[in-house]
Amino acid sequence: TALFAATIGLRQYDIKKVLAYSTVSQLGYMFLAVGTGAYVAGVFHLVTHAFFKALLFLGAGSVIHSMHHAYHATHSHEDAQDMRNMGGLRRAMPWTFVLMLIATLAIAGIPPFAGFFSKDEILAAAFARGAEIPAFRLFWLFGVVAAALTAFYMARLMAMTFFGENRTGAEEQKHLHEAPAIMTAPLVVLGVLSAVGGLLNLPALFGGAAKLEHWLDPVLEGAHHYFPLEMPHGQTEFVLIGLAILIAVGGLVVGWRVTMSRPILPASQAAPETGFWKVLYHKYYVDEFYEAAIVGPLRRLSERVLWKDVDQGIIDRGGVEGSAGLARTLGWSGTRLQTGQVGLY
Repeated sequence: TALFAATIGLRQYDIKKVLAYSTVSQLGYMFLAVGTGAYVAGVFHLVTHAFFKALLFLGAGSVIHSMHHAYHATHSHEDAQDMRNMGGLRRAMPWTFVLMLIATLAIAGIPPFAGFFSKDEILAAAFARGAEIPAFRLFWLFGVVAAALTAFYMARLMAMTFFGENRTGAEEQKHLHEAPAIMTAPLVVLGVLSAVGGLLNLPALFGGAAKLEHWLDPVLEGAHHYFPLEMPHGQTEFVLIGLAILIAVGGLVVGWRVTMSRPILPASQAAPETGFWKVLYHKYYVDEFYEAAIVGPLRRLSERVLWKDVDQGIIDRGGVEGSAGLARTLGWSGTRLQTGQVGLY
């Protein structure tokens, strides 16, 4: 799940879709932690992810608010959520830019931001479990690749949204502005939490007391006894940390360079996707397959059988209208007998 959803995020243009598939990917990390036996790490990542992903989604909402206002002012019908129509917004929206940058560094796993500690703990646990169950080394590798892809698509999102030349339009650009304080203030709170949230379960290696782990002790009592996990220590631990940082920085740099290496055209001028990028853009055609295999047949069953045959044919015509027709027929038969003419009787 972590790897599959991360690859989809590589080629989405709707800013909220990138973050939506990123959320699915991070959920995969949480399940990797729980499946590994690192229950605290899974909950820890759930908490830190709540900080930086809420910040990213609300920051995207701030961007969309500004874009929609600009297009509304000029009566344009361009897509306010398409990153190809953005660019250079850091000048018009400096607060949103800085706060989303903090969240990007957190989700990418750059120290000392919150996401680094929780994601590193999950990867270290998967690596450690691989000592007794070799398959977990493959799961660890999946997690490492997903971490690189996470940094890549977040660098792409930030580059397309906040850097380069503005692609909103000359007239529209005049109406771009920072969101009002009622929208920006929650971003500031989440920005602080995304920066320092790792302190909630800071491991002893970094001078912490693993507060979240002790807080969860009553819930997890006995769980570690049945599925014990010995986390890496010493040189191995430092190597894993260094590799995690290298992966995060490398993903951000490559994502930035690839995105900014060629001109970005507005959505209305962009060429259609081709090759494997088209597959990622269409999300591996999962939605299309689901429509063809499940939604379509269910809809046809509902329309042709359940609605037309059962509801209209059997219930309406056979039941409701049939009983009414039977009553009318019996009534008409009665009129043939009850004429009210004494002579006929």
